[in-house]
Amino acid sequence: MADLVAARQPFINGEWVQGTGDPVLVESPATGEVIANVEGASAAQVESAIAAARRAFDTGPWPTLAPAERVKAIQRFGDALESRRSVLIETVIEEAGCPRTVTELTQVGMAISSVRELADLYARVPEWEYNEVPLGEHFVGSAVRLSVRRYEAAGVVAAITPYNFPLITNVWKVIPALLAGCTVVLRPSPLTPLEATVFGEAAEEAGLPPGVLNVVVEQGNDGAVLLTTHRDVDVVSFTGSTNVGRAVATQAAGTLKRVILELGGKSVALHLPDVFEAGVGGVVGAALTVFAAHSGQGCALQTRVLVPQERRAEVVDAIAGASRTLTIGPPTERTTMVGPLISEQQRHRVDELVQRSVAAGARVAAGGRSCEGIGWFYEPTVLDAPDPANPGNQHEFFGPVLSVLGYTDLDDAVRIANATEYGLSNGIYTGDLALGMSLAERLRSGTVQVNTGMAAGYTPMGGFKQSGYGRERGAAGIRAFQELKHVVVGSR
Repeated sequence: MADLVAARQPFINGEWVQGTGDPVLVESPATGEVIANVEGASAAQVESAIAAARRAFDTGPWPTLAPAERVKAIQRFGDALESRRSVLIETVIEEAGCPRTVTELTQVGMAISSVRELADLYARVPEWEYNEVPLGEHFVGSAVRLSVRRYEAAGVVAAITPYNFPLITNVWKVIPALLAGCTVVLRPSPLTPLEATVFGEAAEEAGLPPGVLNVVVEQGNDGAVLLTTHRDVDVVSFTGSTNVGRAVATQAAGTLKRVILELGGKSVALHLPDVFEAGVGGVVGAALTVFAAHSGQGCALQTRVLVPQERRAEVVDAIAGASRTLTIGPPTERTTMVGPLISEQQRHRVDELVQRSVAAGARVAAGGRSCEGIGWFYEPTVLDAPDPANPGNQHEFFGPVLSVLGYTDLDDAVRIANATEYGLSNGIYTGDLALGMSLAERLRSGTVQVNTGMAAGYTPMGGFKQSGYGRERGAAGIRAFQELKHVVVGSR
């Protein structure tokens, strides 16, 4: 086994402490073997981490530092992650089961670059701005009145993160919060906790004051509930399923916390008729990214392929044929395109939803079965599911499954695309950019990609409808961790 992240303890108030909760056994999704034993934090230790973050915010230097000084500290934090790039790659491969190529480029590569991008962006986001008061109203008689707004740190942040893209999700929550002047308690998924412990090491190397960043891993949910209900937590940033997101929002409501929720998705890949002038190759290529991007375990993946009705059967056959050529295997191998799902439970959930889809009228054109042997592998699966109301077109698989639907005209395409409870991300493919932009205005999702994608520290991400609220990344993602204060001052 490759070298993995060495840290195995809670990081609280700038110190590594012995965990007093249940141990967290980390399993390899590819083999089912235990690869690490992390000392779990007890609920009392999570409360201690909250108290440390509260003290660091209320009495520590971090929130009052000049923004440029926080930027420098975060740049050092990024340097610490960069120096651990190779061990982070091996750790994410082992604990998340993500194939090597995706891990190198996205899981780790994009995470490290996002630290730089977010620091650069924060340095250019103003701390003070003038309000839109007409010039004449700045003067009252002989007095001068100035109206400005100031952006201040929101307070203590609870960052609760998922297993699928663990390192990059942690970066997208922790770094903007720290840049804004907040203090943070990071609670990663117990399925992928190892890479999160690196954040404690990076905090030490960057010289963050004690309590500014705390990392707690737990086997159960007691600590997570505490983070969402405790009065000393001001903001909860959660990424995960819509059902759990609803619970988080309910728990946080009792203390009127600000809540940022990045939840599920059922994104569409809308291919307009003109793309077929070059055949179905482009449609197939776009579809296969669902399987290759961490076995479909991504909330923004375009799992509904929407094509002109007269091309639907052709597209189903083409994607099904191509899916059978994908290499399924150990995520450590560079040739592997489809790795395992995170757990046996998740594989069972995917298979159960496939069977429900078939019972409701869908046809399995390819795949549809668990792979034999060790590990939690599932075949790349293509569903011929023409009914938009089919469970396979309505619910998030979070596995290597996509469905193909047909539309009669563009109004029908928009109706089908919007006909789910989700609204996270959608894609449009066309050579007519004006038409693509026009359709983008009609799709109800937080992101619309026309022919291409962009995910970086500079760009915002978030959902409409049951895909959550609030934004991560971009200027909006930084403002999410700031309070807006109106300051008005006048001469006497």
